Amino acid sequence: MFLLAAVIFRFSATQIGEPDIWWHLRNAAYLLQQHSFPRVDTYSFGAAGSPWLDHEWLSEVPFFLGFKAMGLQGILAVFSTVLVLIYAGVYYRSCRAGADCKDATIATLLAIFLGIVSLGPRMLVFGWLCMVGLLLVLDRFQRTAKGLWLLPPLFALWINLHGSWVFGMVVLGIIIASGLVEGEWGLVVARRWTPGELKKLLLALAVSLAALFVNPFGYKLLLYPFDLLFRQQGVMKHIEEWQPVNFNIWIGGLALAVIFALLAAALFSRRKWKLDEVLLTAFALWAALSHVRLLFFAGLILVPILAQRLKLFPPYERERDKPWLNAGIMAGMVGLTIFSFPSGATLQQQVSGEYPTAALVFMQRQHITGRIFNQYGWGGYMEWYAPELKPFIDGRADIFVYNGTFYDSLKITSLKESFAILDKYKIEYVLLKPNQPLAYLLYHSSAWRLIYEDKVAKLYQRVPAAATTLSGSK
Repeated sequence: MFLLAAVIFRFSATQIGEPDIWWHLRNAAYLLQQHSFPRVDTYSFGAAGSPWLDHEWLSEVPFFLGFKAMGLQGILAVFSTVLVLIYAGVYYRSCRAGADCKDATIATLLAIFLGIVSLGPRMLVFGWLCMVGLLLVLDRFQRTAKGLWLLPPLFALWINLHGSWVFGMVVLGIIIASGLVEGEWGLVVARRWTPGELKKLLLALAVSLAALFVNPFGYKLLLYPFDLLFRQQGVMKHIEEWQPVNFNIWIGGLALAVIFALLAAALFSRRKWKLDEVLLTAFALWAALSHVRLLFFAGLILVPILAQRLKLFPPYERERDKPWLNAGIMAGMVGLTIFSFPSGATLQQQVSGEYPTAALVFMQRQHITGRIFNQYGWGGYMEWYAPELKPFIDGRADIFVYNGTFYDSLKITSLKESFAILDKYKIEYVLLKPNQPLAYLLYHSSAWRLIYEDKVAKLYQRVPAAATTLSGSK
């Protein structure tokens, strides 16, 4: 597990530049300073005044406290710790399911690779930590018929951390449903719940549903995940992590390898499959293949099921243990992590290589106050580091979908009525990555001029006298 923790830390140290972490930090700062939640958007001009629900408010607080204590190092420490806890739970569940510790290590490493799309300072990691907690509680209940009292407080916490509590309810429902029948169908077996067990499960489900209302937004927070599903179709269609898995890239190939591994386990292992394992596997595969970001979830569900069927190493023999060697390796991993923990300057250099830090400094020195159209992933960074420079759009896609600016942003960047829409919003400045098609278009337009550029960003300014003429020519 210490070796796995070193792998997790290695990946985490390169993922500090998560686009949404910046506006999450601003949310937490507002909450802790004002002792209230922001109810309308005051960060951008593209959705200014729009009603807004800070649905991940509790996850934001640890990241902000980490940043306040240690800067970017604090953010890294928070999400690295959460990730280690998540995969420690996966490793533990794999071992408890019957996997050899070495097989469990290989399987957990596979889960880490599946989750790499989300290995960053994201509120989502707190949701998946709750998922691991739910699975551990349900494992214990299946072994001992005890522990379900933990579910209501878990769900009360979960809904305030992240909207993935819905997946927790689905998993809980699958576990309950799988015990409503009994039988054996080839390698698949099912055991019916006793009346007492079923009563406990249904009571825990009912109280957990009630516990979801323990939040500062009431029923609105319960409806938010469904709002995402049914009202925010633009998010689903145009944001990459919500797209189906592409098997032509490495993460898609890895997902395909997991599927084949499960099929091989089903064909060649004589170990019985419990009905809940079959149903959870089907649900996890469907969710993950439909949306790339849910490969993380699939790793949490599938790996303990797969690990117990792996036979890559000889069985564990306690008498061959070498405690002092193990202790030395563990101490070495801890020492290596501490020694290689990146400095704040190193992390800032990494951030500045991904975000327009120098361009924002230039804009502040020039006292730029006009309306800015920005690269989608840069809005949150602008709101945190230069709040006076209100962006057109940021990663809070929901409010921009509702008022239409999300789609207008897509039209501008895809060169569909770009000039007309820039005129519509009276955009005076455009801040983009250098290699964007829109940057090329503006560079060759007499209505715009380049006033700043570096390796990360280009800043264009509207030429005042040309705005009306250009709109007419379009």
